[in-house]
Amino acid sequence: MLQALKKTNRGFTLIELLVVIAIIGILSSVVLASLSIARQKSRDAKRISDVEQIQLSLELFYDANQMYPSTTPAGYSGDDAGIQLLVAQGFLTKIPIPPIGPNLTYIYHGVTALATECLNIGIVCSNYELGITLERSDSPALGNDYDQSVGTFYGSYPDCLINTPGVEYCYDVRK
Repeated sequence: MLQALKKTNRGFTLIELLVVIAIIGILSSVVLASLSIARQKSRDAKRISDVEQIQLSLELFYDANQMYPSTTPAGYSGDDAGIQLLVAQGFLTKIPIPPIGPNLTYIYHGVTALATECLNIGIVCSNYELGITLERSDSPALGNDYDQSVGTFYGSYPDCLINTPGVEYCYDVRK
């Protein structure tokens, strides 16, 4: 009789194993989904931190030159040409590289006192627009950003550079 009991209590049944595997699968998918959201939030926080660092560099540039860089300073090109100038003149150690995501550059536009874009050398840029596209439209930072448009900069649109309606992803600041 003792031998018969030992034989029936060995190992797990197939159904028990399948239930355990299913539970582990469900738990791992929940964890991976949460991890994905945390990674997006982390990348957005890095972008916002980079914008703040660029702002500090712009203020140092302003203190030295009594104006901000133009949108297209001589010898530089791209949406971040003003930021390239900051690096070249030593106000910023390097151009921040955004984490992977929808937009690969920080967008800078010099702005005149009349709220028009500074495109030419010799025009005094008394303000600026600075932005980056975030990954999450529910970021709290988007509720406190500037959301204004100057020239070809669209602060209240998804990618800061195209005037296309949609959910806002452009985190922009202005001085």
